[in-house]
Amino acid sequence: MKRVDRALLAEALPALVAGALLYAVLAVTSSTLPRLTWLVGADVFRLLAWLAAQLPTAFAQTLPIAMVLSVLLTFGRMEGDRELLALRAGGLPLGRVIAPMLLLGALATVGTLSLYQWVTPRTHAWIATEYWRMTAGGTGLFRLAGQALPVGEFTLTFERTVGSGSRIEGVRIERWEGDRLTLLRAREAQFVGTELVLRGYRTQVFDLAALDVPVESADATLQDLVRLDNRSADPDAELRVSVGVDEEELVARYSRGGFEDDRSLTELHTAWQTGNVGETERRNAGTLLMRRLAEPFANLALLLVALPLSLGWARGRGVAFGLSLVVTLAWYLLSTLGQFAAQSGSLPVTLGPWVANLTLGALGLVLLVRLRTR
Repeated sequence: MKRVDRALLAEALPALVAGALLYAVLAVTSSTLPRLTWLVGADVFRLLAWLAAQLPTAFAQTLPIAMVLSVLLTFGRMEGDRELLALRAGGLPLGRVIAPMLLLGALATVGTLSLYQWVTPRTHAWIATEYWRMTAGGTGLFRLAGQALPVGEFTLTFERTVGSGSRIEGVRIERWEGDRLTLLRAREAQFVGTELVLRGYRTQVFDLAALDVPVESADATLQDLVRLDNRSADPDAELRVSVGVDEEELVARYSRGGFEDDRSLTELHTAWQTGNVGETERRNAGTLLMRRLAEPFANLALLLVALPLSLGWARGRGVAFGLSLVVTLAWYLLSTLGQFAAQSGSLPVTLGPWVANLTLGALGLVLLVRLRTR
């Protein structure tokens, strides 16, 4: 690494870190304010841990903005002090000057993708369940009572929660295979990891295709319809069913508390490509996947816009902050519109969330080309 690279990064990195911290804290604060009324009386240290768990997602979402601010401040100052002119006069091409920032943008992209794959799935699930523990004294399962919850290849429904929300009653698990319905009912159940432990259960299998076959008697139809009817002789006997999600993931995904989806990038890809869910659920999973892929690459797309703006217009801190605000608003507006268009079907899922990156990235490339030919 040359001395000029070290000097540039020594000025850009503090601005990037400070901007990322500032924007992340603001993002967490703005998302938490509507819920503060319900968190009055919560333990201070518990509340601080809950707020800290939101920082990984906030960093992932605001890092591109911090990158824009860092570039505008650093290169704007260097251009104003004629340092860039001196470097180019010394034979250092513009592409070589901006190479460290492009590397920094690439590292930020990889880091954000890693956060979405391995870190935020756990923090999102914990944030949702911890919120309901602090506000309602339970696990948050009470919010799911009466809903039809897709869990793996099953649909789970229950009537109520008991025992501070740790157990559910009136449980029904369904699985369809063509015209064949497997119905599992239980008096109560409790999550143990990704398994649901059922008590007082009854298993029934119905073949609805039997209703389409002409038969001589109703008894024969009933016999063909009910393929299995089995119940436990012991009302306290247990049956374990693997549902593929634990209690925290279920609450985070379906509690309707406005929390982030807890699925990783690979899980969202599976949900998007699988045929076991409805078309709306598939489209929503695909849109969310594309959004979580587009956000990391915004570090590079916005960098392409920030570089020519810093070299041509950002002469001063006030101008740099103003330009960063304009770029941020444009990106968020285009990103939101593209996501809505993808969810509604107006644009393909693979295009909508990328509209902001493609538009601003192309604009940045045009501006950079014009700068190099000046």
